[in-house]
Amino acid sequence: MKDHFRRLFRYNDWANQRVLITYEEHNVTDDHLLSLFSHLITIQIIWLNRIKEIPTSPFPTWEKYKLSELRTMTMESSTNWMNYMEEHQMATFEEMIFYKNSEGRRYENTIRDIISHVINHSTYHRGQIARALRERNIEPPVTDYITYIRLK
Repeated sequence: MKDHFRRLFRYNDWANQRVLITYEEHNVTDDHLLSLFSHLITIQIIWLNRIKEIPTSPFPTWEKYKLSELRTMTMESSTNWMNYMEEHQMATFEEMIFYKNSEGRRYENTIRDIISHVINHSTYHRGQIARALRERNIEPPVTDYITYIRLK
């Protein structure tokens, strides 16, 4: 299971990097596009902080960041998630995490389910980004998992 999640986070980083490169090549300043990617990265940070029992309050879920900030946040988030994967002692990620959501409601989920959510959430928003890029006559990058695997 651990190897599977490591591979998914490597894929996630690859896909996020492709979006960032597209944003940079087209000097994206569009509020909607920046907000979508900001949300995607912020949620990755928030979920890892929840797992590590670090406060999540400094990260509003729909804050819009500048492209330069997103570059740094993306690199740090990817590094932090990969470090967490490497350092995690259990192979199954079945430990239960207790946390509050952004509205203050208490929940509990396994780390396995949280990791699955983070990857799926990122994929979902990259799909929204692809559509928004097309609407602005910008060809979105291919970020499909199978494309990533074929390149490896």
